[in-house]
Amino acid sequence: MNKRHSLKKGIILLVLLSCNKNQKENKSVTTSADSISIIDYNTHKYSMEVSKHQLKSEYDNSKIKKIDSKEEARSDGNFNQMTLFEVDKDISSEQLKDYCLTAKPEYNNGYFQILVFFKKPNSARFPDNPLTGMYIEESDLKNIKATYTINNINGYSKLDYYENNNWESLVQTIDIN
Repeated sequence: MNKRHSLKKGIILLVLLSCNKNQKENKSVTTSADSISIIDYNTHKYSMEVSKHQLKSEYDNSKIKKIDSKEEARSDGNFNQMTLFEVDKDISSEQLKDYCLTAKPEYNNGYFQILVFFKKPNSARFPDNPLTGMYIEESDLKNIKATYTINNINGYSKLDYYENNNWESLVQTIDIN
């Protein structure tokens, strides 16, 4: 199982590297990768060198802070997970999109991964209903700036961004590939 998980992470990193290669903008935060090995456990070992390719990100880490995470078991043996974040109230949809693109490989396990971005840390809480039911209370919705939902089974990956909040603003849905 660990080998399969490592293989998935390697493939996702390769896709992320090839996507970032096409971007022309200057970015602010940097991470580097030296090499990636992709292994076919039945017959061959393949290795690809990634020569100090620089991954850079537009989002500002000071605008996004992880608060808590919760797993919920499913009847099929898998699980759903929700992670709560605090974000700066003025964070843009582009900054959140960039964060989600960068963070997506970290959330590749389980069935659903739901990231909820709150404007105030003291208002961040998990919903009373099952995690996939999301939030229905006005007090919660007024403090949600965005939600990012990943379905690791069928590939669904969308960011729902709200200019002001989930209660008062129309949703801007952005595909995260």
